[in-house]
Amino acid sequence: MYASVDVIKQAIEKNVNLIIAHESLFWNHGDHTDWLIDNKTYQMKKKMLQDNYITVWRNHDYIHAGILCHGKRVDGIFYGLLKMFGWEKYIDRDIGFPLIIDVPKISTKEFINELMEKLGLNGLKCFGNIDGYTKRIYIPMHITGNDNDKITIVDKENIDTIISMECIDYTLGIYIKDTAMLNIDKCILAVGHFNLEEPGMKWYGEEYLPTILPKSLPIYFIKVSDMYQFQINKGAK
Repeated sequence: MYASVDVIKQAIEKNVNLIIAHESLFWNHGDHTDWLIDNKTYQMKKKMLQDNYITVWRNHDYIHAGILCHGKRVDGIFYGLLKMFGWEKYIDRDIGFPLIIDVPKISTKEFINELMEKLGLNGLKCFGNIDGYTKRIYIPMHITGNDNDKITIVDKENIDTIISMECIDYTLGIYIKDTAMLNIDKCILAVGHFNLEEPGMKWYGEEYLPTILPKSLPIYFIKVSDMYQFQINKGAK
């Protein structure tokens, strides 16, 4: 998902010389480095790659743009996520982004536990009512502060559960809390950007690449691990 320092260390151990990563290497959209010349973390990370002759290819736009799979053009990142949960069978069109999916009804708390287990999460930040049920899921694009369109979709499409990457408190987050306080069954499960997209890179590395590259070429998927840590206040109510 991301060529973190730990991922680079594992690549060195495996004698790998190409890392295919989804997100940028140096912490900004476009991987601009002119502002980082004197940054110690940048210098050390770049040296690790150079000293070990490792190339990094960011495949972000390529995999989102669409890959042919079983006769459909799919966004590889979200196809991987759907396949992990067995949801691809509920979509009868090309798989793109954002997504609205109808799944078999499940208690939201049970669904949260399944999310955490399958994605390998340390915990999950939630907004709204998590004591209800999940049946109609919305996976929007980034929730970053200009979210009138997403609020409209949640209302008109009768969404009960939103699975989000980033989530801004003061737009969709607080809307969902207000809605839940009016006894309307809605919630956000704020999984996180890297956490939510990583299953797509796992699918790409373990299932797709072996079909187009020589079988003799070793390919490894390295999990970045949960983006977040949680310190729980055990006395909170």
